[in-house]
Amino acid sequence: MRVAERLPSRVRNSRGGPMEIVGISVAILAVSAVLERLGAPAPQLLLGLFAGAVIALRGRERRRMSQAVDQSVQAFIGVMIGAYLQISVLRDVVGAMLPLTMLTLVTTALSVGIAAMVARTGRMDRLTATLGMIAGGSVAVTSCAKDMGADSRGVAFMQYTRVAVISAAAPVVALLIAHPTAGGSSAAAGWSWALVPRGDQLAGVSITLVLAAAGMRLGRRIGLPSAALLGPMLLSAIVTALGLTHGYSPAGLFKEALLVLVGLEVGLRFDHETVQALKRMIPLVLGAIVLLSGVIGGIAVGLAPVLGVSRVDAYLATTPGGINAVLASASTSDAHLGLISSVQTLRLFLMVLLLPALQGWLSRGSARRAGAARTAGEP
Repeated sequence: MRVAERLPSRVRNSRGGPMEIVGISVAILAVSAVLERLGAPAPQLLLGLFAGAVIALRGRERRRMSQAVDQSVQAFIGVMIGAYLQISVLRDVVGAMLPLTMLTLVTTALSVGIAAMVARTGRMDRLTATLGMIAGGSVAVTSCAKDMGADSRGVAFMQYTRVAVISAAAPVVALLIAHPTAGGSSAAAGWSWALVPRGDQLAGVSITLVLAAAGMRLGRRIGLPSAALLGPMLLSAIVTALGLTHGYSPAGLFKEALLVLVGLEVGLRFDHETVQALKRMIPLVLGAIVLLSGVIGGIAVGLAPVLGVSRVDAYLATTPGGINAVLASASTSDAHLGLISSVQTLRLFLMVLLLPALQGWLSRGSARRAGAARTAGEP
């Protein structure tokens, strides 16, 4: 039985209202302020993820963050990351960028291999398993899954489970593998009401809004994958490189609120109906995701000394997906955001470009198996 046949056909959708999102975010920010002083890694992101999952699993309606909020959050994160993409900084790490980006091909090969193992259990067809395991471009993969003949709900479940696992694990793993510093954690640096790192807050926030809006339009116009994220990131990087302005990157309370919203968006994907229908597959899916993430993370950390980068930078730059959460997590630590954002962005582009070729290969394989089955059934 295919995954879609086991999923409920009638599920009501509900968009989270602005006041509800504000109330939840304020509560999370208050708790995370305490946890941050205790040295917890990226508490805003992790608490947002946990709160979103609890809301989705307890509710009778499928809850989603409104598209406008989701797109805005991605755009602001794009502006924040683009501000770190300085040409002078990237020139120093270009030697490490290419080898780390090429791990995308290894990630793809491992994804396909692990998907074949999942399909052999008989709980999922190979096409659905492969699209579900592909590490990168989760929105693009999920949106085209049905047209490719896969069970789109199963693909979505696997894709967002991977994103959730990576989102939750990235700050914790980064903390565990980081070299201890003499100065200790900088988490308790103190609360700041500044929204951008410049004296004129109104001007800084205005520039952020303009870059976010114009970047989204630019990304959609030129057909970028994940246009809401990559468009503002590209535009912000150009503005930064040309030195046209400064001090517009979200900071302080602004950045912390974005971390909360990223976590909420991922957590809300795990509604009660989907989890109930696929609960028998949860151990299998989690095992496959942990295996993929562990192998890629191990390779990256092993390559770090050879490439002359820190283990944290190598790990965060090569996580198999979860680009929003990974970049958000990296921005809260001493990680090299220029390297991490560049490698993650190149990986996303490569994965989206590889998708049509992978689709053709899977389609030909399915046609051959169907033909062989018909031949075997003929008298």
